[in-house]
Amino acid sequence: MRLDVQGLRAVAVLAVLAYHANSAWLHAGFVGVDVFFVISGFIITALLAGRTEKVNLVEFYTGRIKRILPAYFVMLAVVCVVSAVLFLPADYGFFEKSLKSSAFFTSNRYFADFGSYFAPRADELPLLHTWSLAIEMQFYLFFPILFMCLPRQWRLPVFALLGLALFAWSGYLVTSGKQDNLYFALRARVPEFMVGAVVALALQNRELPGKLSTALGLLGALALVCAFLLIDKQKFPGYWSILPCAGAGLLIAARRGPASQLLASRPMVWIGGISYSLYLWHWPILAFIRYYTGQYELDGAGLLLFVSGSLLLGWLSYRYIETPIRKSAGLRQQSPKWALATAIVAVVLFAGSQLNLRVVTPAPLQLTRYAAPELICHGTQVGECKRGKIDAQPTVLVIGDSHAAQLNYFFDVAGDETGVSYRVLSGSSCVPIPGFDYDRLPKSSRKACMAQIAAVAQLMPAFDKVIVAGMWQYQMQSPIFIKAMRAFLVDVSHAGKQVLVLAQIPMFESNVQRIRRFAELGLSAPVIPNRQWKNANQQLKEVIGGMANVQFVDFSSGSFFASAPYQNGQIIYRDNHHLNELGARLYGHFAGVQLQRFFDQPKSSVSFKP
Repeated sequence: MRLDVQGLRAVAVLAVLAYHANSAWLHAGFVGVDVFFVISGFIITALLAGRTEKVNLVEFYTGRIKRILPAYFVMLAVVCVVSAVLFLPADYGFFEKSLKSSAFFTSNRYFADFGSYFAPRADELPLLHTWSLAIEMQFYLFFPILFMCLPRQWRLPVFALLGLALFAWSGYLVTSGKQDNLYFALRARVPEFMVGAVVALALQNRELPGKLSTALGLLGALALVCAFLLIDKQKFPGYWSILPCAGAGLLIAARRGPASQLLASRPMVWIGGISYSLYLWHWPILAFIRYYTGQYELDGAGLLLFVSGSLLLGWLSYRYIETPIRKSAGLRQQSPKWALATAIVAVVLFAGSQLNLRVVTPAPLQLTRYAAPELICHGTQVGECKRGKIDAQPTVLVIGDSHAAQLNYFFDVAGDETGVSYRVLSGSSCVPIPGFDYDRLPKSSRKACMAQIAAVAQLMPAFDKVIVAGMWQYQMQSPIFIKAMRAFLVDVSHAGKQVLVLAQIPMFESNVQRIRRFAELGLSAPVIPNRQWKNANQQLKEVIGGMANVQFVDFSSGSFFASAPYQNGQIIYRDNHHLNELGARLYGHFAGVQLQRFFDQPKSSVSFKP
């Protein structure tokens, strides 16, 4: 066992832990994963090349299974149980899909295509880190076969050319702006494995001179430090991935010198020894802390829990799962134990959804959504997109993002009370106005956004009253949107239309539905208000100032939201910034008549405080 390589594992995993704990602490700590890939390429190639007889694929795959699967599936089972208890049913649905892909080592493809407005944030997905293990297992499937098929003298040049070609291909895609999903792609990571493979073959049965080893080690260390500090994730992997891979390769090649001695120190070797299990457990712990608190940054208690929990579970996994399995006899002799363990894990994985529903009684549907998705024109067209008085012709056009979509039942109640019918069109994170910068949306939402922009443009001439609602805290971060919004309001104002722009409703750091579940579990979690939405409201109000026929209507500081996110003891929010069905209807009863009166008032900015 190369102690310096164990120490390099420690560098890789510590960089990843620091980056995941807070990306501001180590700007590009994520490249620790790339260092792992280089190490894997080196070790596997050295293992295969060191055999004097023909490579035994069964023996090779048995070794990989014993090395990776036991600790991995124990982690999946424990994370499944914790998620089933802690997660809301909707959130558990997203987790369950990631669990299935992780169990079959395809999670890199799952997370590459992952995108949903109402999914938990990426940093709350406890199996997100399994994408790298999926890539590693996929590499193990084909690489030994490729190795065996190549004549001995061809292996080094073929692996070198393959690595160079794929680095160039990846770099071309990144520089040309075509790197969608490249970060999770096996083909973009193969050249990183090839760096390790080339080092293993080039230095097989060789040892570099002392001075050269020292120079290469120091150069490799410098390259890694630069990689950790300088690389921009938006331009990664691409050509930038060469830097950390070259640094890792040089450190492995050096073997001697001050850099190698530091890597081979006892603390580094110990951390490197548990690095696999440490990597397995650190991310779920972080994800659960962030899911519970609703905060990305860890406070002192959260950081202590993360560090101590990761080290403890990593060591326990290494001591009681990794080590005994690695020292055990072959799979055939241990087959009864493997069968029993597999059955237990399978039962846990399949029983998770039932546990999730039974440990806490699910909230009524009207408290967990803002409308039936199949009945509203949110990103699509459903009939006439009509709300309010059923037998009236729509006279008001309502547009916006999900903060307009949450008002569908609001306008049903308001319309029934005022005799008005509304036409409501919305898009996910998309305010459907000309010039909206849909390029900043997730790729999965852009087509729907463009369709809603076109639909609104077609309907606009038929309406002389317009209501615009949005999550201004998100939208006003974009200078392009601000410019488009101002131009839109000026155009409709000059056209003589009356426009009401609704202020964003109060927002919270905490997801109130989660708080309800935590309370049922006996866990306390305070409702933490968010302050930024007020600044966004004020910013939009200033944009509107002075425009004829345009009014800014703000109910956020009125009595309706005095006890938000509750109303008479009932939860009226579906998450931290959307009303649920109950809240939308109560809000419609509270504000609908007042809203309609604003169309008859002279132009002004209005804050309603009954």
